[in-house]
Amino acid sequence: MRIVAAALLGEITPKQIAEKEGLEVATVQYHFGKLEREKWIHVSRTEPVRGGMRKYYVGDRLNLITHREFEQMNDRNRPETSEGVLLHQLEICGEALEARTLDARGDSHLSHTPMDLDQKAWNDLRNLMDGALERILEIKVEALMRLRKSGEEPIPTVANLGAFEVPASVTAGIKAQP
Repeated sequence: MRIVAAALLGEITPKQIAEKEGLEVATVQYHFGKLEREKWIHVSRTEPVRGGMRKYYVGDRLNLITHREFEQMNDRNRPETSEGVLLHQLEICGEALEARTLDARGDSHLSHTPMDLDQKAWNDLRNLMDGALERILEIKVEALMRLRKSGEEPIPTVANLGAFEVPASVTAGIKAQP
């Protein structure tokens, strides 16, 4: 599941996963092969390396733009991308409100937390959001694997993450509390 989640975030190799997880490369390559046969991941490119070929794998993109890709966008494309994501989120929320599914479950979560941050806190929050996204993708893959086996009816769900700078008026009056 960690392989698929990592492949959804960008190109990976069996060697990278083996090093990260402290496993033998051959063991990880076996799992890559199995995931490739099941169509969870696919080879995106190859490159020659010491008499062999290194394979790079990716998963389905899920309309995901990494923060690295976002940083590389120009000043015109970043706002257009953000607007598209926000409009899509609002559309989904509107449909959920209309269908009365937004608050149908007592264990649903919807929140926002305006706050004033320093640079360290901003970096910490971004890293937390990156980690949360990675775990969300892992949860998605784990659920899909279980649903394939069980035939259980899925719970249609959306997970939204957002952390962005806002006008000072949004946090005006908020006192920092330790």
